[in-house]
Amino acid sequence: MAGEIRVNQYQADESAARIESAAGYFRNSPLVPQDTRTTIPANANGRAAYGRSQSCMEELGSALDQEVRNIRSLNAAFTEFDEMMGELAKTGSRHMTIRAAE
Repeated sequence: MAGEIRVNQYQADESAARIESAAGYFRNSPLVPQDTRTTIPANANGRAAYGRSQSCMEELGSALDQEVRNIRSLNAAFTEFDEMMGELAKTGSRHMTIRAAE
């Protein structure tokens, strides 16, 4: 059928798992205590930049986690839709059919 949507549930689950695994690398990693002791302004600026970069990494990880949930939700929705269409095909047309008497 033209325009048919085919969803490979296994592949969608595998993709979600790979994204979820990648998201694990995007977590906030605080500086060790030795890196926080300094009197040099450049080091303070470096710490601030590091903190901002860690915040961005954490946000990216959270966005990836949301995408994993979206993929899994969409996969479940397609499964439900497929089951509903299968049931509809079993019951036939939803419109009454009028036929002429022979």
